[in-house]
Amino acid sequence: MAEFYDKWRKYKLKESYVLGDDYYDKTIEQFFEQMKEHADKTFIFFDTETTGLSNKTNQLTEIGAIAAEADHWQFRELDIENFYEKIALSPVTKYRMKKSKEKDPKFALKLTKYGVSNKDFKAKHGKDAFQDEKETLIKFFEFVESQENPILAAQNAKFDIDFVNQRAKQLKIGKSLDGYPIFDTMILLKMFHNPMIKTLADQGHPRAEKILKAITKVGKWGGKPYVSASMGPVSDAYEVDVKDWHNAIADVKMMMVMTQHVFNALIINSQTDIEKYHSHAVYGLKKKNKKK
Repeated sequence: MAEFYDKWRKYKLKESYVLGDDYYDKTIEQFFEQMKEHADKTFIFFDTETTGLSNKTNQLTEIGAIAAEADHWQFRELDIENFYEKIALSPVTKYRMKKSKEKDPKFALKLTKYGVSNKDFKAKHGKDAFQDEKETLIKFFEFVESQENPILAAQNAKFDIDFVNQRAKQLKIGKSLDGYPIFDTMILLKMFHNPMIKTLADQGHPRAEKILKAITKVGKWGGKPYVSASMGPVSDAYEVDVKDWHNAIADVKMMMVMTQHVFNALIINSQTDIEKYHSHAVYGLKKKNKKK
């Protein structure tokens, strides 16, 4: 009976993303009203670094996490040790890289700074600084489970959630992140922050105009400009330190500070009518979800 209940629970609670369709067509004030049900949760901001995009053929290289309380949406870091592990490359990963036909099979490692300052990292954490992937995942699950009423927060959360779950499945750990509420900061940017900034910029607000300019990017190969919902440009627009971007724990700290700024901006401008740009964002999200 217990086994049946556990399977039922995982089925019912799978992919419980907070900013789902019940946040569509909502004002900023209504957004905060609905978020009240999560105000007492422990927000676990986390990030992963990997050897590639496919969770079936690549592995994790880093996991970083910080536990924080909402504290009126200021996300105060809790007085507990942060989670941060660097993961050793497995024999399978090394073999695949050796046999890879890609021009630079270690590109992902260079992007995540996996090979930077390893000497300093080992000096600080000991000669066994790089951990086994399976053991790291087990410790990460224990970290999440040890927090009171946790909610998982990540930028483009589906990638990190799916990667952790798939690796845990392949390594036969017997655990997953299913069942936890998930707060995707990228959806927060798309659905509420960016529509607010564009609305205020239309009204001639200098600060909003400056932020909008900073987060507006040109598409690949000279394509149409777009307003970015990526963590780097938004953090840079709010003058958040981004120099260590693509290091898991640095990314987590950057994400948490960025989220503080975004919530502050939303609180200050909570009566702004974002319907025009919010509806555009919702249409895009609906269209994207239909393709999945």
